[in-house]
Amino acid sequence: MRRFPNDIQDFAVEFVAMQRKREHADYDPDGTFYKSYVLQDINTTENVIGKFLKVPLKDRRAFAVYVLLNIRNN
Repeated sequence: MRRFPNDIQDFAVEFVAMQRKREHADYDPDGTFYKSYVLQDINTTENVIGKFLKVPLKDRRAFAVYVLLNIRNN
């Protein structure tokens, strides 16, 4: 994935991290979630999305195709 700009790579890493946290929240009935950590995650995610949206459209489209083709190949 190094062929994509850093802001796209950061988006991908954050997406996976938040997806794991979401699954933990959905499926761990004993999970404990602190408001301060959740707010920090929201802030981080908003920043990453904002930077992602500033990446040239051609790079975002290329990333979308890359993700879709990898899903289809798996």
